[in-house]
Amino acid sequence: MLEIPGLPLPDLTPKILYVLFPDGMLGRVEMTVGTEPALREGAKLITQERYEELRGQMRDRHEARLAEMEAVEAQLRRDQYDDLLAAGIREATARSLSGYDGPAEGA
Repeated sequence: MLEIPGLPLPDLTPKILYVLFPDGMLGRVEMTVGTEPALREGAKLITQERYEELRGQMRDRHEARLAEMEAVEAQLRRDQYDDLLAAGIREATARSLSGYDGPAEGA
């Protein structure tokens, strides 16, 4: 970088800012100039600690939702398997058609 005597050099150390948007989404902004970013209406800067806390809560809700969806899907596969068996379909075929891979009927 060109140095001019008497002219201070700008601080180009990256600064990470954390943003909470009005819809609950989170953002990270890395800046190398001293000005604050222009945020859309309703967005606000938050601390790294608050960002990590909210991010952890989002991750926990996401994992809980995935577990719920997996449980519903497993029950649907089991129901389809049971229905196929009740219709007289052989177990191996019922498993193949339904995708059910749990214990056999009555187990």
